[in-house]
Amino acid sequence: MERKEFGQGILFTFSNYIYWLLMTNLLFVLANAVFIGFFMTLKPDFSNISLYLLALIPSGPAISALFYSMDKLLKTKELSPVSDFIHGYKSSIKTTLTVWISILAAYFILMVDLQYFQQSASSTNQALSIIISLLIVFLSVLAITIMAINSLYKFRIIDLLKLSVYYSFRKFKNSIGNVLILFIVGFASMMTTDFLIIFISSIVAFFIMLNTREILNDIELNFLRVEERSPYEQNTLWRGL
Repeated sequence: MERKEFGQGILFTFSNYIYWLLMTNLLFVLANAVFIGFFMTLKPDFSNISLYLLALIPSGPAISALFYSMDKLLKTKELSPVSDFIHGYKSSIKTTLTVWISILAAYFILMVDLQYFQQSASSTNQALSIIISLLIVFLSVLAITIMAINSLYKFRIIDLLKLSVYYSFRKFKNSIGNVLILFIVGFASMMTTDFLIIFISSIVAFFIMLNTREILNDIELNFLRVEERSPYEQNTLWRGL
């Protein structure tokens, strides 16, 4: 009886969560070894942006795996870090890479344009810089929503894009919440170290999936049959912690 009480206790649950988050974080870091290597060796200069983006290509499936793992942890209160991460990584990997490379290409174009317009102090270029900056923010919102949906459900790319745009506006509060999460992480990194995200990636993904759950619930209710949901989703919809 005492063993059962301990197994169900707060300390036991807390230690499990710490273990699951640490293990998933470690797997995410290993999956991003190429980018981390580039980040540690390349000079942080805008001229290296193409190399950084190329090194980020393997990060797409890793982000998908991280989102999948954190969503399962939120729903089921348990996780098998290695097997769940691998499942999330391999699931729809072709679609994930196609979507992720498209996102990186869009970032590249917008960042190059932003760099060009910021070289001149003219009022026209300043206005265009603001527009490009807003487009980068919107792309970030869209990218998070796309990757979150794609990590769990199988949609055609065109349908995935339509859903992401639709919910980015319909669930505007959640979209802004995801941007704020990234902003807080970015600000904390500026105050501490650029490597901060490496150590807290699973926690960041946890809160993003928690904040995005309202969107995912709506998709499950309106666009999926029960048999199309992942195994841990088929019994009931997630209602919160």
